[in-house]
Amino acid sequence: MRLRASAPAGRSAALAALALSAAAAVALSGCGTASGPTDPASVRIGSTGVPLTSAKSPAQAAPTPSQRAAADAGAILASFAVPTGARRLSAAPTVEDGVLKSPAQLPGSPDLVDKAEWWIAPGAPQSVLGWEARHLPHRFSAAGTGTGSGPGFTTWTRIASLPDIPAVLDSRELVVTAVQDGDETAIRVDAQVTWQPARPASEKIPAAATAVTVSLDVGLNQGGKKPPKSVTITDSATVRTLTALVNGLALFPPGSFNCPADFGGSLVLTFRAGPGTPALAVATADLSGCRGVDLTIGGKSEPALAGPGTDSGRGILRTAGLSWKIPSE
Repeated sequence: MRLRASAPAGRSAALAALALSAAAAVALSGCGTASGPTDPASVRIGSTGVPLTSAKSPAQAAPTPSQRAAADAGAILASFAVPTGARRLSAAPTVEDGVLKSPAQLPGSPDLVDKAEWWIAPGAPQSVLGWEARHLPHRFSAAGTGTGSGPGFTTWTRIASLPDIPAVLDSRELVVTAVQDGDETAIRVDAQVTWQPARPASEKIPAAATAVTVSLDVGLNQGGKKPPKSVTITDSATVRTLTALVNGLALFPPGSFNCPADFGGSLVLTFRAGPGTPALAVATADLSGCRGVDLTIGGKSEPALAGPGTDSGRGILRTAGLSWKIPSE
């Protein structure tokens, strides 16, 4: 049984100070051209008299998670609702010894894009932040507020979030911090996006798996209940589906999490090249707590995986065609 530390429930990344929550990403795209046709009959003439040739785009690699995070952060930053009369600054203001040079909070993940800009606006900080909250695009949800203080000053922070993108972007935040600057308010705006690194092929169930043995560990506080007898599945379509389910899981994000009670129950999927052969890989899906998945391949422990949702146990059983009851449900 794996124990996980705590932070806001339902989150896929932890914050150093304030709660993060984590819905659609902006993908990067590129373009290219290829030589046009050489057959004169195939050349069209444009209105300017210049021949128009067909252009084809070569195959393009999909953007990496970090590239998607960078593009998403740019879109989030552009969503900041600029207060009436505000002026953009080229760098962090020097107000209160440069308190706005650093973000008010950061996610507890090394896989982070943080894009920032600064503004100065009329009015008091709380009034400015209230205006911002009322004018932010509706796709954002309120994710938290906070204050900081120093000698003779207070900073106010408001966080808005977009839903995460499973297995790609695990938190997407717009963080706005304000501090009084004379008769005006100085503002720092951060777009913070964390991504989940892609799993290498070496950390996935081998393609040689043609059988899966499914076992249930009922865990604690089950009143002496015995688990059902393990079942080995050899149907090729079902084995492929279960393999794809595990291979499609993202790495469990770093940080601290506030998980529900963990009673130790789990579903164990043992992948083999055939019935009775040595295990190629073993996936242990937690049925309570943070519902992560432990994975070993060839007897070697791999990085923990994020569970496939709160009904992961039921989903596995449905796929396997088993009517077992999930402990503690």
